[in-house]
Amino acid sequence: MYASIGFLAGLAATVVAKTIVITAGTGGLAFSPDTMTAAVGDVLEFHFVGSIHTAVQGDFSSPCVQSSGGFDSGKISSASVFQVTVKNTDPMWFFCATPTHCQGGMAGVVNPPSTGDSLAAYKSAAGNAPSSSSSGKVSGGVVLPVGSSGSSSSATPAPPSTFSGASAATSTVSGVATASPSSMTPAGAGSPTSSSSGTTSPTPNSTGAGNSLIATSGNIVPLGLVFGLGAFVVLMA
Repeated sequence: MYASIGFLAGLAATVVAKTIVITAGTGGLAFSPDTMTAAVGDVLEFHFVGSIHTAVQGDFSSPCVQSSGGFDSGKISSASVFQVTVKNTDPMWFFCATPTHCQGGMAGVVNPPSTGDSLAAYKSAAGNAPSSSSSGKVSGGVVLPVGSSGSSSSATPAPPSTFSGASAATSTVSGVATASPSSMTPAGAGSPTSSSSGTTSPTPNSTGAGNSLIATSGNIVPLGLVFGLGAFVVLMA
């Protein structure tokens, strides 16, 4: 019984990448937050106060210098964001390459090591760096307008998908939209039906009889999957 419940819980769980918003220039020469933990697939989204800051990846051993293959936002305005997808969980040091900003402590780290190298030590060494170095060109990430579909500031649910074999007519019960049986024709009929508004929509024929759908919060789940999981729980009990 417990094994079946654990199986269902694991099956139902979905791994959703999170977006970590980092603001450059809030309160002066600083990233906020300047220390964070990220998993593979998470997105670092840099927002910029003004148009004078950058976000550049570097090595701990060379403060204020762009690392080989490291990301670079280039100088972009506050109307845009810079997104970087995390590819591994190694420590990722970053800084602002605008002259004197890194030396002034404008740096941060993703997945800092539990011992040894620290952000405080990086900032201390950066204060002695003679200059900052970067390509000045966008690399290792993408620049998007603030409020675009890819930006976290405008996340909107996707509209429900449309599948063949499912009736367009639905009824709502406790906030869950379910396919209305009255809108379906006998197997093999396959003829269109008209709604009260005069809009013609197809109804399932014999090939779509098993594709009844449950639409919840914009996501459509086949009833066959629901019944199949229920049967699995009974068998495993």
